Amino acid sequence: LNRFGKLAWERTAWPFSSVLKQVVPDIRVRSVDIGSGGTNYSGTPTVAFSGGGGSGAAGTVTKNSDNEINGVAITNSGTGYTSAPTVAISAAGGGTGSGATATANIIALIDMGQTMDLVYRITDVDPYGGTNPTDLAYRIEAESGATEYGLAILENRSSTAPVWVHYRTPWPGYASGSAVFPYIFGEYATMGAYGDWLQADGQSSKAAAVWGQAEAILQTELDQLE
Repeated sequence: LNRFGKLAWERTAWPFSSVLKQVVPDIRVRSVDIGSGGTNYSGTPTVAFSGGGGSGAAGTVTKNSDNEINGVAITNSGTGYTSAPTVAISAAGGGTGSGATATANIIALIDMGQTMDLVYRITDVDPYGGTNPTDLAYRIEAESGATEYGLAILENRSSTAPVWVHYRTPWPGYASGSAVFPYIFGEYATMGAYGDWLQADGQSSKAAAVWGQAEAILQTELDQLE
């Protein structure tokens, strides 16, 4: 039942699984551009981020064979920034080196968490409002170490202005104690599960016929939605 319920749930944008909601993007540090590499850095220099209204950004400084700073790898993007923080590169404790300059780049993103299974569309204004909406470009990236659906990165955008997100909620799952199963999936899931039983029993041709009937049932619901 869960297998066929999930297949049906993910088939299209059903009204009961689709949400159109205004969301305030989180602004995080995406990368750092080195302006000047400075000179004579010894040991392992450090980087600090300050200002910008947010917190938590951190990075690892790298240098070349001439002891010039040549990059900062972001290890923590931080959260809650309203503008790009100031980047300060310092010599390691007791070490030497000076003159390195760097600029932080920030980007807007939406943390999908465990709420947004799939993002259909992101617009700058309410799609049902009086102003024509502009679709915002985005891409989905995995969030390292998280058991969530990922991050919707808003490309070339660092604004804190809210956006409108049309998304699908996750399949809720079904267990023996569950009281709710989407009623329009009932016949489809039952026929599909029966087809699975036939297949497991070695009755492949009968299973194929039953799965065809299951598909026809779901197609009827899809036609009604259309």
